[in-house]
Amino acid sequence: MTSQYEPRPEPRAQPLPSEPASRSRALWGGGGLIAALTVGAGAFFYTHNGAGAFFYTHNTAAPPVPAVAPPSQSTPAVPAAQTAAVQLSMLPPAKAPAALAKSGFSPADRARILAAVKDGKMRLVEMPVLDASGAVGQTIDVTVSGLTQRVVLTGKFQHLVIPIVEAGQILIAPVSMPHAPALIVGALTALGPEALPALMTLDQRVLLNVIVQ
Repeated sequence: MTSQYEPRPEPRAQPLPSEPASRSRALWGGGGLIAALTVGAGAFFYTHNGAGAFFYTHNTAAPPVPAVAPPSQSTPAVPAAQTAAVQLSMLPPAKAPAALAKSGFSPADRARILAAVKDGKMRLVEMPVLDASGAVGQTIDVTVSGLTQRVVLTGKFQHLVIPIVEAGQILIAPVSMPHAPALIVGALTALGPEALPALMTLDQRVLLNVIVQ
């Protein structure tokens, strides 16, 4: 018998389906879009606060949104007292009763101060004060040796007698809100009128180191 050999046709390369290619292109295109959005959402930029400082800000949204400062939970720090030195004249002990009678001290404090003056434990000095702007009505507390007097200032010097121990320091604190632009207390010292450091807020203080002559 004669066998006839019929060669099988060689397989030919079939083209890949077009769907995966188009799907791949779509995925790459979508990935590029996602990447672009991710970069855009994570973009960083610098903003300038106008006072010489730069802030590093993270922009998480396309349109800029004005930043809102969170409410402060901390108590603002009290500014340190402004210091100055004044030279004041001592009153003779014989004038102490009359000077104290015109002071802002209570009767009990007057009696204590007068007793200390007689014992030589305290000295009385005068420091008339006014509001340098000429305004009337600004109120200050004047504290020295643990004793406080409340003074309503005017545009004219008014009597203020102060008891001093060995080392005298006078603390002046505003009671009413200082007027604009600032409350400047004028003091009449042994050297003449002097302007004390300005007070602009209720939490400011003036600390005077007293030299008694």
